[in-house]
Parts: sequence; structure tokens; C-alpha cells
Amino acid sequence: MPSLTNLAGRWIAALPGGSRLLRRAAGEADGGAAPIFMLHRVLPGPWSCYEPEMVVSLAAFEALLYWIAGHYQVVRLDDLQLHLEGGVRPGTRPACALTFDDGWADTFIHAFPVLQRMGMPATVFLPLHFIGTGQRFWQERLFYHLRRLRGGFAPLERLRAVGEAFPWCPRFEAADLAFGAMRGQLLRRSSAEADTLVERLGQDVGPSLELAGRAFMNWDEVRTMQAAGMAFGSHTLRHTLIGGTAPASALAELRVSRLALGEQLGAEVKAFSYPWGSLSPFAPSQARAAGYACAVTTRPGLARAGGDPWRWPRLALSDAQLGWIPARPGPAAVPKRSAAALASAPLQASMARARWHGRRSGAEPLQRGGVHRDKLRIGYVVDNPEAWEDSPRENLGGSELQLRRMIEALDPQYFAPELYFLRRPKAGMPRQLPCAGFAGAEPGAGRWAMGRGLYRLLRRRRPAIVQTMFVDGMFLGVPAAWAARVPAILCARRNAGHWRRWRHRWSLPIVNRMADAWQCNSRSVAAVLRLEGGITPAAIEIVPNWVGLERFTPAAAGARLAARRRLGVPELAFVAVCVANYTPVKDHATLIAAAAAVCARLPAAQFIFLGEGPERERLAAAIAGYGLGRRIHLAGSHPLVETYLAAADVGVLSSRSEGCSNAVLEYMAAGLATVLSDLPANRALTDAGLFPVGDAGAASTALLEVACEPARRERQGRANRRQAERFGGAAFAERLQAHYLRVAGGGG
Repeated sequence: MPSLTNLAGRWIAALPGGSRLLRRAAGEADGGAAPIFMLHRVLPGPWSCYEPEMVVSLAAFEALLYWIAGHYQVVRLDDLQLHLEGGVRPGTRPACALTFDDGWADTFIHAFPVLQRMGMPATVFLPLHFIGTGQRFWQERLFYHLRRLRGGFAPLERLRAVGEAFPWCPRFEAADLAFGAMRGQLLRRSSAEADTLVERLGQDVGPSLELAGRAFMNWDEVRTMQAAGMAFGSHTLRHTLIGGTAPASALAELRVSRLALGEQLGAEVKAFSYPWGSLSPFAPSQARAAGYACAVTTRPGLARAGGDPWRWPRLALSDAQLGWIPARPGPAAVPKRSAAALASAPLQASMARARWHGRRSGAEPLQRGGVHRDKLRIGYVVDNPEAWEDSPRENLGGSELQLRRMIEALDPQYFAPELYFLRRPKAGMPRQLPCAGFAGAEPGAGRWAMGRGLYRLLRRRRPAIVQTMFVDGMFLGVPAAWAARVPAILCARRNAGHWRRWRHRWSLPIVNRMADAWQCNSRSVAAVLRLEGGITPAAIEIVPNWVGLERFTPAAAGARLAARRRLGVPELAFVAVCVANYTPVKDHATLIAAAAAVCARLPAAQFIFLGEGPERERLAAAIAGYGLGRRIHLAGSHPLVETYLAAADVGVLSSRSEGCSNAVLEYMAAGLATVLSDLPANRALTDAGLFPVGDAGAASTALLEVACEPARRERQGRANRRQAERFGGAAFAERLQAHYLRVAGGGG
């Protein structure tokens, strides 16, 4: 079906003087602006490609070049800036440039001969690691894998099984079996994550005949085109989405791809194309620092004199976009030399729309505030500053600990994190914060005063992103950030919502509509978020918790014995450790009852509870009531959690609600078997040793099974370690930084 732009162009052209009006609207006589035409593939017809939106049919391409020859002079992209600055000389036509993304083999087979015949230069952007290989982009592989999957048995169940292997992946729904929906989801992830998931899907569905053979040019073809006057630019190494890549990695990708391509070509590489038009706020300055003279996006518009040459917009061309030929096989509908058959009116209408879009576009993200000294300022709203008093980070609770880890994972060259406390503690601001800290209100301030103080603080600090991490921070911080016109508001949800009360039924949807994005730590929390009003599923991103894989390692027999001696734990005892603050939601009462049953069967069993909180006295009374003061120990907070886990046989957790438990990840990283309450978040980590929430009898049975079957315990511990290795490490920092860049936005 023709687009509205297509129909409008045809309608205007049919009016008296309409063609002249379209030429003026398209800016054909505007020497200070030039179209950069963006093409991908030239094929006999769009039906021969998995994505017709990328294809210009061969007949339409020839007619396009004849039309361009009558209206423009085609110049190399790296020469376009000189033409823009010089304007249109009398008796000459305005300049334009032709670009081809990806280096498809059909660019050489079909487009190159026509360009040679017309004497027109073009710039082809190459993803280096695909040139001269049989590899395919993950998008194309995904298309054929999903088609095979839909034709097989239980496609949704198989797709979900693939997704469950990746902690960052949400639970797939039936709609995700469609190529467009799944591609949209993966484009919100890093290129490496998307590629890995599609590879895993391919292993499940088997090979596709459509993916046989090469899709891209080889180096001999590249050099043949180069010798004929065609130019080449970089398209990264592996078609990497710059906007979904941590800044340091993106800069390395830009530099390495330019140098490697230059070595292949024996010439300086001056132009770059952002794959999928994906930019970060730092991408233009990084492209300049990497040595490129210009870089092109997919944002519609015309390149202008005085504009940013590292953010040049382009005009996308395809049969499907401009309605040039039928969308199914049949005879060519475009005679080679007929500009009328090419439907120049829709093309001019698209150019006019792009020109208008470029003029209406506002300030770029780096100019809207929040970037200070070339760093992205992120403000974290924190409820309770007392939790940050000068204590080791290992003593912090779950969300506080993850927040500190998040701050430490940010590259200080590009990010400037700040902590915004709702109120100042009576003893003054903590002295050993991981970043700069500020308070919105004085000690003892009420909710209204805290919200008003936070608003004033945000107006003064002007962060690019405000992220709320806790309940009060969300209900006060989101409205304050919205009123202060913070460019991006991000809500972190790290649990399944055990804090919800009746009063939140009306306030939560309002807060949700003020926020721009949501960050959660597991697919179970993401599933809860998708059920809430005012949240778009596309705005939800899973950033799984970090675990210190080097700090928490499986203990050999000698190390376990040494740890027990250090802690004064009986060397031959069965030892269970629970790391959880003493709060009602952790449900230690169930665990104490289960421990009592285990101790009755195993006289040497020992239980150690690490944590702190308001329930300590009540728990101590319960332990005394069972007469187990020497068997169940409330050890309090301890910076050397890894020593206790090295001494343990099993890690235990009886929570009534979890998002992605730090403690469980630490148990698993330490190679321990686990006994956990059967929550969606725990089930996503391991399917062994689960017991119904609040069921002390089932918990004791699970503990006794682990205690009495050492071989089974060791097998589960090894499996848990393998699962834990999917968390933490450099991947956490890359994933977190990329998420902030996507939230901040960079334009296309």
C-alpha cells in the first residue's frame, strides 16, 4: 500500500504547477542543503530479499539514476562538505551523494555496472568481518530461523526455552514469533547479545537452505569497485549498534574498523555509517576522534552547510517505501529511462518531508542538559542515607549493594554518577560515598518537604537521567524529576512488589506514566511490570544483578576445612548458611522451624544467618524457644561472606518475595547446592532444591536430601556455578552502560 507521503506527492504533482511546487519543497535549488541517498540492496525485485524495505529493484534503480542525473551532480560523500560550503555555482546543478550500506554482493553484481555506465560515484559502507565470508547478519538468520520454528512443533515453548538460557532475556510471548516483533526486541540489546541468542535459536531449529552461500562482497570485488572510482567507508567490524555499546568499546570499534579497512584498501578511510542509525550521545564526537571526516545516520533530512558532518541525515530509498513497483513477483513496472514511471513526485515528496523534518529537529541530546564536561550525569534517588554510613560495601543490603556496584561499573571517562538523598542524615552526609552525594531536605523533613527539596536539587544539578531505586524514591523522585524537566526518568524495580499497599493502586499508574524507562533485574520482575498500567513493554529492560565471580569461588576440601576452623565451625558438621537481612519479607521464621526439624535428625547440623535488621530480637527469641541457641547462629553483618560460604554445604533462602537475589547468586558462584523458596525469581536461577513459600516441612525435607546425598549436592553445586557465570564480569558493565545510553538517546 502506498505511503501517505507517496500519495501526497502524486496528488500535488497532478495539480497545476504542482511539479514546480514539489521541486521547491524538495530543495532542489538549495545549494546549502544536499540529499544523501541511502540504499542497501539492488535486486531484480524486492520479493527476493527477506526484508523488502531494504531493496530497490534493478529497473527502479536505473530509472532513479537517470532522474538524479537530470536534477543533481553526484559527488563522493567525503567531498560533499566542500560542495555545501561552496553553494551552487551558476550553470551547475546542486550536489548529492549516493551511499550503500552493508556491502551486499548484489551491490557489486547489480548496482556497480549501472553506476559505471552512468559515471556516478558512490560510497559503500563495509562491516569488515562479513566481507569475503559466508556469514550473515543476525537479522537475516533470525528471519529464517523463526520461519522454521513456526513450522515445527510447539514453537512458543521452544522459543521460550532458548530465551531462558539468557538472564537478560524477557519471557517471550506468542507475538514474538513474528520476525518484526522479535527483531525489535533484539535491537534494544547489544549486538553481541542479539547475535548469541540467534545463534542459540539456530542450533535449536537446524540449518536453513536460504542461508547457504555468501551474501556479501569479497575483497577482490571491493578492489575492483575501488579502482573504478567508488569509495568505501566503515560500517564497524560486525555491524555493531553503536548506541547499544559501552562508550569505550564503541570508540575502539570505530578506530579499529577504520584502520583495518584502510589497510585492506591501501587508502585513508574518511566516512562512517552508524549501523541501523544507532547512536549514543557520545558517538559523533567519537567518530571525529577516530579520524572520520564525516558520518551518516538513518535520520531523515538533508545535509546542510554548517551542520554536524558526523550526524549527517540521509534519505532512505526502497521500492516498498516509495511505491515504485509491485510488492510481489511480476514483470518490471519501471522502464529504464522513464522518470515519470519512476514516480518522481513521491521521491520529491519524501525529500520535502526529510527537509522539513531536519529543520524541525530540536537540540541534540548533548545540548539538552545533563552532559557536563563531556560526561553523562546520572542522578540516583536514594531513600535512606543512613544505610550508606561509612561501612564496607559488603555490609550493604541487596539493592544498596547493587547500586554501589552499578556506580562502580560506570566508566568515569563518560559517566558522572551522583547520589540524591531525600533527606540529610542527622550525623551529616556519609564521607565515603562511591560518588558525589547531595541531600534534598534536612533531617526530619516530611514527604512534601523532601519532594520539594529534591525538585530544587534536580533543577540545580541538571542530570541527564534520574534513576529511582527504592519505593519512596520512586513516588517522590519521579514526580520531582518530571516537574524539573529532567530529559530521561528511569525507574528501577528490583522485586516483585511486596511493598504494594492499597494506596498505591491509584498513585502507581500516575507515576508510571511520568517515567520514560524501567530497569529490572530479572524476567520475573519484568513480567510483573508488564501487567502494570502505563508501562510500554518496549521501555522495560532487564539488567541482571552482578556477582563477584572472582570473590565467590567453589572451595576445595582443604579450603572448606580452613574456613571452618577460622569461623569456629565443627569440621564434620552439615553447615547451612542464609545471607539475608532480618526483615519480615525474608521469612526467617520458616527457616528456623525447618532448621529445628533438621537438627532433630542431624545432631551435628549448624545454621548460620548473616544479616541485620529489625527482626533480630524476635528471631533470637524463636531460636531460644526451640532450644537451638548453639545450633542456629545470628552472626550479623559480616564483610567476609565468602568465608562463610566456603565453610558451608548449602545456601538457604526462605524469602516471600525476590527480584534477583544477590545471596542466591553468591551461593551459586561459590559452587554451593541451594535450598530456596519456590519464587519465580529463584526458579529462573535454579530448578533444584525448591520448596513452597512458607512451608517449613518441605524446606526441612529438601535440606535433609541435600545433607544425606553428598554426590547430588556436588552435582548441583557445579551446575549452579555454571549458571552463575552468566552474571557479573565485564558483561555487566557493558550492559549497564549501554542501557543508560539508550535511555539518554542519541538520535538517528
